[in-house]
Amino acid sequence: MPHVASIISQAQSAPDDNLPEVVPLYLPSSLPPHIRNLPEMKEVCQLERRLREPQADDALADVRRQRRIIQGLWQFKRINVSGTGNKPNTRMLVLYKRLNSKTKRAAQKYRVAYAALNVLDPKGSWTTRLKALTDKDVSGPGRDPNSDSTNSRYEPSWIWLMPRVTKSSDADTGMGEEEFNESMRVEWAKTRARKTRWTEELLILQEEMRRVISFQEWKAAWWREQASVRNQGDASILSGVAGYANKQAAICERLAVKCALHWLPQLKMKGVTPGWAADYEVLLGQAQSHDSSQVNNELDKDVESDEDLDDVDTDDEI
Repeated sequence: MPHVASIISQAQSAPDDNLPEVVPLYLPSSLPPHIRNLPEMKEVCQLERRLREPQADDALADVRRQRRIIQGLWQFKRINVSGTGNKPNTRMLVLYKRLNSKTKRAAQKYRVAYAALNVLDPKGSWTTRLKALTDKDVSGPGRDPNSDSTNSRYEPSWIWLMPRVTKSSDADTGMGEEEFNESMRVEWAKTRARKTRWTEELLILQEEMRRVISFQEWKAAWWREQASVRNQGDASILSGVAGYANKQAAICERLAVKCALHWLPQLKMKGVTPGWAADYEVLLGQAQSHDSSQVNNELDKDVESDEDLDDVDTDDEI
């Protein structure tokens, strides 16, 4: 940048000023007026003006987009989440704070671009569209739920009334149809990535279901093997060891059946038939012919009959 070397040499830099995130860039808008108004700086100032105007437009578009998401979030919370407990409400508040933080960053980005435009071109054509953005202006669309004004007296913020960018300004900033199409391709790629990610999550969930049932079946077979490991000793002790091992095997089998009876109807509703479904189709038919709640209660009683299952040292017992 012309004439910046003298400013850098005169500035007294602190040890932390050399960090990349805090080092001053000395763009034309941050230079003193006696340097910025020099003839050789005119073209450079014009370049930054062409940078700052679309930056302000993009930042304002981000503010509007985040506000739409927040308004939809509050509407969803009011209809579907309110009154359902602390956990869902806390989750919604965490999501709101995250979106609100993004909105504040976009608003700050707009204010930086607006301040630069005021310095570089205070009476330019951009003044008919862009205004100073206050915290009160970051609102809408529509009346906020906590607003004091009524629907009849509500006045929308100017960010929703700003006219669209004209073709002449598009030509000045180099934003044409090709760049718009490119942005649409980027949005399509992001949407496809999200769709692919959710498809992968569905496959992972089905695999987790299969592994839970397979583990319980393997654990039941393992317990039955433990029943015959010890073949010497007192007959009463051997009988107790075998009884305990068979009891644990039955509990594992009951857990597998309970999971299968709970998951299979939900998977069938979505048109998904897992590979382990054939082993539990008969039990599912029997459960559907009887009261499903009664079947689940019986399974719960069998599982809860050994409340200290996780705390027992199985090696010592055997």
